[in-house]
Amino acid sequence: MNTLDFQRPASLAEALALMAPAQASGRSWLAGGQSLLAAMKLGMATPSVLVDLQDVPGLRDIRVESGPDGAQTLWIGAMATHGSVAASPTVRGFAPGLAALAGGIADAQVRAMGTLGGSLAHNDPAACWPTGVLAAGATIVTARREIAADDYFQGLYSTALEPGELIVGVRFPRLQGLHYLKFEQPASRFALVGVAVAHTGPGPVRVAVTGLGMGITRWPAAEQALHGRLSLPALSTVAADGLTALGDLHASADYRCHLAGVLVRRCVAALTGEALPRHAPLAPSAAGAPAAPGAEEVPKDGFGGRQLLAASPERVWQAILDPQNLQASIPGCETLAQRSASEYEATVKVGLGPLSVRFQSDVTLRDLQPPRSLTMVFVGQAGALGSGQGTARVRFEPTADGGTVLHWWVQVQLSGRLAQFGNRLVEASSRKLSEEFFERFGRVLGVPAGQLPPPLSPWRRLQGLLARWFSVFRK
Repeated sequence: MNTLDFQRPASLAEALALMAPAQASGRSWLAGGQSLLAAMKLGMATPSVLVDLQDVPGLRDIRVESGPDGAQTLWIGAMATHGSVAASPTVRGFAPGLAALAGGIADAQVRAMGTLGGSLAHNDPAACWPTGVLAAGATIVTARREIAADDYFQGLYSTALEPGELIVGVRFPRLQGLHYLKFEQPASRFALVGVAVAHTGPGPVRVAVTGLGMGITRWPAAEQALHGRLSLPALSTVAADGLTALGDLHASADYRCHLAGVLVRRCVAALTGEALPRHAPLAPSAAGAPAAPGAEEVPKDGFGGRQLLAASPERVWQAILDPQNLQASIPGCETLAQRSASEYEATVKVGLGPLSVRFQSDVTLRDLQPPRSLTMVFVGQAGALGSGQGTARVRFEPTADGGTVLHWWVQVQLSGRLAQFGNRLVEASSRKLSEEFFERFGRVLGVPAGQLPPPLSPWRRLQGLLARWFSVFRK
């Protein structure tokens, strides 16, 4: 059993003293607890000390004040709950779009406990608040500094916060309009996809999207189209396939991108009062159309992609089977050992915001046809969190210039708590881990960092087979 100490400071100075840099290791801030406590119940977060912020005065304040440039701004304290923001006359008067956003988060119980600061610190890839904060161009204020929203959000469950750094509030500029819409996942009411559009006048427009899988992001193509011309016709040339998304059991990547296109138009219509055009009839489905001659057969389930590497298939084959190269390439890999010519075992620690999971698994290589193809079979146990198994098919295609196109397709199945809670986290984090893997693997092959060719995946989905191999099924 893990020991846990609980502290409830009565002042900001006392709270910061408890989270001094020399003591911050193993300690966590506790705001509303809607994400952290769930992770602790699953054993995916194991802090030794919780510093509860409920009694710290001033962190729930909501007020209009003068910003650094003298202009009026809206201040919302980090401990302000979603419900208090939604009901605040101050927020409704200054930025009614933010009040509406807060009022649509989850259910009444979550809105009564969840906080603005907690949501931003957690930075869930399907959360609502990060979308509104980024679209509004707000400033996140901590006890140490001020961070622009564009600099704060740094990907999946990643922010610019340093260890022990505490958000004390968020400063929103005066907006002429902000509108947020989401297509909800029915069970959790998280955004399957959510879009926020904000503008301060006839000039720049900011568009933020959540739910695509890699965390909150801005949509440059939509912003450029709407700049100085906030109207539905301005979006006529914006293609949703310019976005990058991940698919899962709730929605495919293409469907998520389509929803983003629908929602951005509805947001603009809400801001301008324009009438949305009637829906055109659906085109006949091409699902049953025969594949083109010579086209690669794609399995009905799973995910995959391909990556161009500047090395010969023989060299890639040797590198990908070398345990030292793999350990150097896999993010968070603590140990990796080759037990036999076709068997490996590894230990990898994966961190996702407040979550930290250490996986162990056995990997067996089958159907080896060097240097053309192989199949990897995984069986992993995660203790009380559940288990997983899967198969990865890999093919090495030579290119005319001596390089290699690495093709992969993965089929996985999770059980236990991982299937209930961890699957969405793993799915969403795979691309980030895989990009880091390929950067490292490219360096192993002698390709300078930052000069790797772009992925060639026709499915625009997961680029991370290898990162997934060693992050899904290991304890």
